[in-house]
Amino acid sequence: MNWWAASRNVPTLAAITAVTAGAGLAFGQSRIPVPAMVGGAGHFLLAALITVIPAVAWLSFTGRARGAAEIVAVRAVHRFDTSLAAACALAALGMAVLGHFMGAAPVALAIGRNTAFYLGLALLLNPLTGARIAAPVLTAIPLVLAVGGWRSGGRGAQPWAVILHPATSLPALLAGVAVLVAGATFSSLKPPRGAR
Repeated sequence: MNWWAASRNVPTLAAITAVTAGAGLAFGQSRIPVPAMVGGAGHFLLAALITVIPAVAWLSFTGRARGAAEIVAVRAVHRFDTSLAAACALAALGMAVLGHFMGAAPVALAIGRNTAFYLGLALLLNPLTGARIAAPVLTAIPLVLAVGGWRSGGRGAQPWAVILHPATSLPALLAGVAVLVAGATFSSLKPPRGAR
């Protein structure tokens, strides 16, 4: 177990998740100007962009450790990796809910939701493409959503653009958690590409 925690750099990943959540609470309501493909430009919050960092870090730390030792390991290492991503998402969700109830800005809930959403997507992409491809694809998702996720006329976000919805949107929160659950289920059943 020590070799797994060391190869995944678990303390660093935990620190990245906590710092990202903290930075999101402090600066998450900053607006980034991004032109939209349809209609006018929508407001894109920093909280929708920086929350991808824990997912990319998780892909980086778990993707660099693929080797012959893990392919033939007795334990299903990919399930440990899945649990690590789920723990990071739950920690971010917990910090967000705690921050919300302690009177932090409304963006607190969006930080937890978006972190869970991105980690869920990472868990879905990793078994299909491997970490080397999943990380850049995942990094592009917030930019694609920022440009193409708005309804025409600037009347709000498209239903599928989870990260663009208001922080208090219950359907967006449920969608973010659903993506996390789907990703964790898929990732625990299917080893990452290159580990078979």
